Amino acid sequence: MEKRIFIRCEDHDIPAVIRYPDDGQTKYPAVLMLHGFMAWKEGDGYMFGIGAEKLAANGFASMRIDFCSMGENRFSRRNYGMKTLLKEAACAFEFMRNDPLIDPERIAIMGHSLGGRVTFLSSRLPSKCLVSLNGAVNVDADLPMRYDHEHMDKFGYVLNETSDGRTELLFKRFYEELAECKSSDIYSYANPILVVVGKCDPTLDPNVSYNFVRNCGMKNVDLLEIDEANHTFNAKTKDNSRLIEMYDKVIVWLNGHLK
Repeated sequence: MEKRIFIRCEDHDIPAVIRYPDDGQTKYPAVLMLHGFMAWKEGDGYMFGIGAEKLAANGFASMRIDFCSMGENRFSRRNYGMKTLLKEAACAFEFMRNDPLIDPERIAIMGHSLGGRVTFLSSRLPSKCLVSLNGAVNVDADLPMRYDHEHMDKFGYVLNETSDGRTELLFKRFYEELAECKSSDIYSYANPILVVVGKCDPTLDPNVSYNFVRNCGMKNVDLLEIDEANHTFNAKTKDNSRLIEMYDKVIVWLNGHLK
């Protein structure tokens, strides 16, 4: 069963879809799904919609949201920055904790790409575990992104061409807050963490994830590698086999750490 809702976040609403298993039980373990840069609640290539279906079939509730100015979210693009994204993630998490069908002590946060960065930067939330899918998890370091600095200085915005053919405005705030919103809090997170890497990711260097796992010095971190998988685990192709493989393996991990 899916339910389309809007969550109040101070001065705007966050569009969201909650999906529950169909067995009529209550107090489900649940996953908050955070999409990536310039994406939307279904995820690039509908990867989160597919993931929500897989999770429900295995006894997990889930909620996927539209971040600021993405998808159905009507908050101005001028507010699109890490501070707003972190605030929206926290509001969505708190909403899930108060959902009578969800166990508030068994909520995971799962983020793809930039959503993986939001996930790690949200480590102070009382989540049961964290999952990064090709995430920008170097949260104590800068995340360099290419853009036309000269155009930004002159006009106050740049145009961003997305991988699915859209042309989107980005304002200076986004790049400024990427530099401002850094934290080492993740290294104090005591619950389980899963870092998932598509080994053929051309968008975000897999070494970002590998270096975190290699250098974090944490015993609660697991690594999952998916062969022949790109940034969206090939979700934008007609072959979802790598995406399904990834979710099947993540669900096995969640069964051991969230249920």
